[in-house]
Amino acid sequence: MSNKSLVTATLIVVLSLSGLIPARGQTPAQDGQWSTPFSLPLIAIHSAVLPTGKVLMFSAEHGVPGIHAWLFDPASILGTPVLTNVPPPTGWNPDCAGHSFLPDGRLLVAGGTLQFNPLLGSKLAYLFDPWIEQWIQVEDMRAGRWYPTNVTLPDGRVVTMSGINDTDGGLNPDIELWDVNGANNWELLGQKYIPYYPYLHVLPSGLVFRSGPDSQTETFNPATSIWTPVDGTNASARFEAPSVLLPPTLNRVMLIGGYTGGSSLPTNSAEIIDFSTGTPTWTLTAHMGFRRMEFNAVILPTQKVLVVGGKASADGSPDQPVLTPEIFDPANPSWDQVAPHQIPRMYHSTAILLPDARVLAAGGDFQPTGEIYSPPYLFQGLRPTITSAPGWIAYGSNFALGFTSATGNNRVALISLSSVTHSVNMGQRYVLLAQGLAAGGAVSVPAPASGYLAPPGYYMLFVVNANGVPSVSQIVRVGERIPGDLNCDGMVNASDQSPFVNALLDPAGFSGCAILNADMNGDTLIDGQDIPGFVAALL
Repeated sequence: MSNKSLVTATLIVVLSLSGLIPARGQTPAQDGQWSTPFSLPLIAIHSAVLPTGKVLMFSAEHGVPGIHAWLFDPASILGTPVLTNVPPPTGWNPDCAGHSFLPDGRLLVAGGTLQFNPLLGSKLAYLFDPWIEQWIQVEDMRAGRWYPTNVTLPDGRVVTMSGINDTDGGLNPDIELWDVNGANNWELLGQKYIPYYPYLHVLPSGLVFRSGPDSQTETFNPATSIWTPVDGTNASARFEAPSVLLPPTLNRVMLIGGYTGGSSLPTNSAEIIDFSTGTPTWTLTAHMGFRRMEFNAVILPTQKVLVVGGKASADGSPDQPVLTPEIFDPANPSWDQVAPHQIPRMYHSTAILLPDARVLAAGGDFQPTGEIYSPPYLFQGLRPTITSAPGWIAYGSNFALGFTSATGNNRVALISLSSVTHSVNMGQRYVLLAQGLAAGGAVSVPAPASGYLAPPGYYMLFVVNANGVPSVSQIVRVGERIPGDLNCDGMVNASDQSPFVNALLDPAGFSGCAILNADMNGDTLIDGQDIPGFVAALL
């Protein structure tokens, strides 16, 4: 056994005796199950699930010298992990950047590390294109950003804020808007000094809610650049902790764990604010079984929230890793402890939901490894199977979904592809579409009404049966209709000609995205008046 393995084994024994890994005798149907840890060629400080189903990971140093970016295929974990090297361009260190997805599935990565000692942020910005697996440089921001947060708005544009600048190491006050169609990609919306890696969520109202990491919470209106204070949190601060937009209403935000600063111990408390009430107020909810900071939270297809990793010790004290994850049930506020993972996942670790409903946990300083968690629902009976689904779901439409299920009372939901770093998941979102569906066949499912409920982009479409067992997801694109795109692949090209002719001859034979996109002139009729518009769209 290597010295590192011996240290890890000894640590696990010590933690078991201390209660940070409780003794367990339950089955996978109760606790879930972890894969054997596998090696990675980097520390997964940043992780993002792409529309292709692969996971983009990138980082620098912290146990693996150099600057790295790799694609990991989670389907390959049944054998030797399949990894593809996609190194960041020379001269740019994306470590400690902010990132969120554009509607077309590309990942916008803003900022990063310009230098250490003194620490300065980078003002560079790049897109990662998942279809060609390449980095594309875009316009620089006004100033550097190290530890910024990105958030995708209901219209598909992206706001980025906070981070350490590239001149004197102070906070960057610029609030910038990325618009792929703008005369300049970056537009200054205003200025405000905000703690780095702020916790940002888009509410159904279209407002951006900042829920931390300090105790001051507030909303930002991107249309007017006006900030409005909201109730302060019960905790004086929650640094190095996740914030979650709770399913299924999208009006509630939960803060979990974290530390208040200095030498204080992290907390095990959690609190929720509800924007559906007249006066939103932070209210404490059920406490976790363990104090945690430097951990991650993942929304599951069951609407529950899994927390993974972290440490129970204060900064500056010897690390006390927490190896036992917990699952929170928003419908019946409580925490269940589940099967422990083997490797400590603390600072610079990530955890993210995979398209097959498993969870990837990876990284942490000096941990170039990953583990995959199969939650209890994967051991509780047959999974539903999606037999047909569109590639594109247009706002305000109904789409045809085919599935099989062993039970009645099935529900259909979207979970956004998202990206995570430093406990901050930039865009994690659960959107309930339908429930109470019979045991399979072909059904018509309502799409989200607009980007206020589901900002445009790619989502994992799940069917979940009455026992809480999810299907493997179908990755779909959600957004505004594209007139002329009858096969709903996000483009207008020659492959749409035959469906368009058929729609003219028999409109009743089409539904969902296809019938919406056949109406070229927007008069709700499919007829000869739509032909000129279709021809123009092809050119």
